[in-house]
Amino acid sequence: MLGDIAGIGPVKDALTVTNALLERVLAELKVTNVTQLDAVVTELRAVRESVDRLVDLQKDLPKVG
Repeated sequence: MLGDIAGIGPVKDALTVTNALLERVLAELKVTNVTQLDAVVTELRAVRESVDRLVDLQKDLPKVG
């Protein structure tokens, strides 16, 4: 259908290039998101370990009151 319109060739070419670039950007974003997610998971695990240690320490303290 688009091929029937006169002068549409350059527009189609530009869209093809744009789509290819967007695919590359999307692939890069996926990699970045996985990397960021891994970093967040690592940090959350570290925080949980710290909290668990604090809870364990509090169990050994004498109760006040």
